[in-house]
Amino acid sequence: MKSIQQRLLTSLLIGLPLLWLLTSSFIAWRLWHEINEMNDTQITQVARYLIGVSADEEHDDDDDDHKKQSRAAKIYHLKSKQLSGDLGEAEDDYMGFAIWNKDGRLLMADENGQSFKFLPDQHGFLEDHHHAYQRLNPFNHQWRLFYIHDEHSDKHESRVIAVGQNLDSRQKMIVETMSVQLLPMLVGLLAFMGLVVLLIRRGFKPLTEVSAELEQRQPQDDSPITADVPKEIQPLVSALNVLFVKVADTLAREQRFTADASHELRSPLAALKLQADLLQQQLLQLSEIKDDSQLFYHTQKISEGIERANHLVEQLLTLAKIEPQQHLPAEQLEKPDWLALTDEVLSEVNRLAREKHIQLKRTVLCDHPADILPILVNPTLFKLLIRNLLENAIHYCPEGALVELQLDINAIRVLDNGNGVAPEQLARLSERFYRPAGQSQMGSGLGLSIANRIVELHNLNLAFANRPSPETGFMVTISK
Repeated sequence: MKSIQQRLLTSLLIGLPLLWLLTSSFIAWRLWHEINEMNDTQITQVARYLIGVSADEEHDDDDDDHKKQSRAAKIYHLKSKQLSGDLGEAEDDYMGFAIWNKDGRLLMADENGQSFKFLPDQHGFLEDHHHAYQRLNPFNHQWRLFYIHDEHSDKHESRVIAVGQNLDSRQKMIVETMSVQLLPMLVGLLAFMGLVVLLIRRGFKPLTEVSAELEQRQPQDDSPITADVPKEIQPLVSALNVLFVKVADTLAREQRFTADASHELRSPLAALKLQADLLQQQLLQLSEIKDDSQLFYHTQKISEGIERANHLVEQLLTLAKIEPQQHLPAEQLEKPDWLALTDEVLSEVNRLAREKHIQLKRTVLCDHPADILPILVNPTLFKLLIRNLLENAIHYCPEGALVELQLDINAIRVLDNGNGVAPEQLARLSERFYRPAGQSQMGSGLGLSIANRIVELHNLNLAFANRPSPETGFMVTISK
């Protein structure tokens, strides 16, 4: 499930651009419509003005019949650079006009208008659905043309006036106008989106701090959360602080119970073991008792049962200590001296190996001991881990087998040349109290569970596998 912060950011960062796009599209459509209307109005106003101007020109020419008969069309040339004032990016071909008499003779025009077509039957704007529209393309681009007839005057001959506006220039002007409107809005939108991201992250920062503190917290830590959180989150933080106290108290009671129970069990178990050993010695001395071998067998079984109970108590106590931990504090971790650490472990399990005539071997598979699996470990827990793996191999290997501890650059392995484990049972070996079927060796089913938990606390991997053929036996690998 996404976080509230992620959902807010996603909604706003998608919703705001969509809203801006819809608003901008509406503004662009309205600007396009209004500017087109404004330019069409300008064209009609220019046409009306030209009616009066052309009439004045013709009135001046009536005084001289020779001029009237011989006059040619007046072509006006006016470049934008000749104009004064701030014209922006006005172009010379922005507009054009042309004036004809009723016979189609051009009377007056500018540079652009002299190429306009004479259409005596056209009135008003020339739309693209008119049959004459396709023939009007004087400068290889479209023009918006408006035709008007001056027929109300009896004194002067009727005239046809055409006023045109370059559509490319018109569209360019519209785009520039919209850019002036929309670009600042786009910049404002981007700035607002950045502000939204900043404010949301700053608003959720107290929750992030609380999450980080909870992630690092040990279950037995009952200290309250000290982060400064908003009013709306304060009830949740207060409830968590109360819960921390309850959880820590519950764990403390459980640990005290486990420690007390283990302590109380050790004494009677040790006493029973002592009594069983004394009984065995007494039986060895009383040769006159018949069938003393049977009695000795039973006392030996009693001693083995007590030894198993002692081992189980020790394992349960170890599991109770490490199980509640979520991670190991940094001050408990250090770079190990693998040779010294494994020397201690091998000496601890040496007696157990000799009882079964099992050979212990340590192999360093790298040139320098300093290159062995470069990690930080809790030495006490890692000794327990390797000891459990070695003891497990010794218990389940036949007499005379070889148990090897390999130290490599990227892994530590415990191998034996016993019978291995059935493939379907490999995945269950780290389960608590699980022991493969058909085992006659004493065990509690907790050794590999404790090893797996220690590996998890160090963020490592523990893999169980049978050795590849032609080798036989079982292999446990500790790696990153």
